[in-house]
Amino acid sequence: MQSDATLLDIQRRFLAALREPVYGPSRERTDLPERGGDVSPAFAATAEDLITPSHNLRPIERLELYHRQYWYRLLESIEEDFPGLRLLLGDQPFWILMEAYLEEVPSTSFTLRHLGRSLADFIAKHPDLVPHPVHAEDMARLEYALMEAFEAAEQAPVPPADLSHASLALQPHLHMLALRTPADEIWRCADEDEALGELEPPSDDPSRFVAVFRQDLSLHVEAIAGEAHAILAAIQETSSLDGAMERIASDEILTRELDGARVSEWFGTWVGRGWLTKKRSSS
Repeated sequence: MQSDATLLDIQRRFLAALREPVYGPSRERTDLPERGGDVSPAFAATAEDLITPSHNLRPIERLELYHRQYWYRLLESIEEDFPGLRLLLGDQPFWILMEAYLEEVPSTSFTLRHLGRSLADFIAKHPDLVPHPVHAEDMARLEYALMEAFEAAEQAPVPPADLSHASLALQPHLHMLALRTPADEIWRCADEDEALGELEPPSDDPSRFVAVFRQDLSLHVEAIAGEAHAILAAIQETSSLDGAMERIASDEILTRELDGARVSEWFGTWVGRGWLTKKRSSS
């Protein structure tokens, strides 16, 4: 074993070995598809340089134990985070996607919660990796939004009397998605353990709008009208009710679709749920 290596050098070599793909016999007794190949010479050298043998295992065999456990823990965690995506794709395409993703976008956080942060962008970049790539991208965005909504903060809601003059923001746990597929319906099939029906073709532009939020310690996924999505997005961007409505008024097509009674009902719902809060200063 090398004695002159620094701790940081050892950690880097060990991590590089753990991040290598899992091949051959190491995949046995798992749901992963078969994959030929073997670990790299650098992996073997790391084992010989940094790990002592035991009574029963050679250095490379001891490193492979850590190697397998590292990958199985990552894959187990990301499987739990994306049940709708697994239902949508099926087992084999799901695992192929996840391994490809984690090889290109390895974990860099102390918590596994962030593993899927870039998954939707990865699918958009590599549509050839999965069947139904637009559906898969939308599903990945929705399911990661659920994870963020679970841990996001909740701020004090704006009193109704202050709405007209307060600097506004949306609750941190509220995520609004503009989708090209009914990902929320597919997700609900997975959540309720129902069979997936025939998929609708994706639209050319976003045509389904969904709010992901936390209410009374429970997560919710709710389809909303496109006009409601536009108003909420405008509030988030302009930080004021007047600014948001001015922006909406400038869109003649959108304005024609608005109905005063519906808008009033939406605001009643948003205020009742505490979705509107005061914007925090950047200082």
